[in-house]
Amino acid sequence: MLGLALSKLTDKEWWIEIPPDDPPDARLLRIDQNPGGNIIQQYNIEIVDWERNVDDIMTVIGKKCERAYSNYLLLVNARSGKLLNFNRVINEMKTLRSPFLEVWIVAFIRPGDIKVVRVAPAQPFVDLTRADFLQARKQRGFAKRGTRSTSSEFEDRGLVFMPIPRGD
Repeated sequence: MLGLALSKLTDKEWWIEIPPDDPPDARLLRIDQNPGGNIIQQYNIEIVDWERNVDDIMTVIGKKCERAYSNYLLLVNARSGKLLNFNRVINEMKTLRSPFLEVWIVAFIRPGDIKVVRVAPAQPFVDLTRADFLQARKQRGFAKRGTRSTSSEFEDRGLVFMPIPRGD
């Protein structure tokens, strides 16, 4: 959801990668193609759920903020079914010492209607609709899992962008 929301917000393609080892829970990636060379933007993501058994979302966020994270985004899945006041969370985040670069909340409003809100350090938000999900399904895969082989045959893997080192 975060990758789709950022793609919609910035009009640039973002990918989510699930690494084989935890931490991080996930990685957010984007290739920035510039005339001076390609730059891979990468952020580690820590994911936490706000469930029914916890009354306040700030309890969940506060516990995560007690630990040390470097170059991480925090993604909170608001699945408690409880009322969520984004303005209150934003104001409380201003007083909380957070080790995260950004804190995002994904709130499921109803099927096909999801709100993704950055509560720290600022407040852009994105409404994702069923049309956005259908459009995202058409996106071509960023990476394809391959296998090692002793064969010398080549297989077309499509267009691949790789950073080219500068010659200075």
